[in-house]
Amino acid sequence: MPGTINFSYRPAVDAVVATVDWSLETEEDVRSWYEEYRAYFVGRFRRKVDLILELSDFHVSPTVATLFGQYRARILDQFTKRSYRVNQRSRERTFMYTSAALHGAPANHFTSIDAAIAALLADREASESGRA
Repeated sequence: MPGTINFSYRPAVDAVVATVDWSLETEEDVRSWYEEYRAYFVGRFRRKVDLILELSDFHVSPTVATLFGQYRARILDQFTKRSYRVNQRSRERTFMYTSAALHGAPANHFTSIDAAIAALLADREASESGRA
């Protein structure tokens, strides 16, 4: 069964919050999941944007973990400047860190969207002042 991603652009912080309710069990699931992101970002932005992912209902089967890591890195490289993960389950967090090591994709984890936004704003400030 396909999952859903509820995208919400927040102009006050110029970032997209994506609430992901998806279970990746097959290769087709991974490709469909990627296509959701591609369709959203290509259809709305002509630039890379910052992304906050709420992942409490996101699951990745170990059988597709490698493919997930590849597509995860592709999404982040193609469509985002910065990305922040919220409420990610421990298995998926392990896959995230593995993907980061193998593909250079960003990795972090926060317990709330507000904490992720605070980190995003701090990262922007550090980048603008030359500290990042």
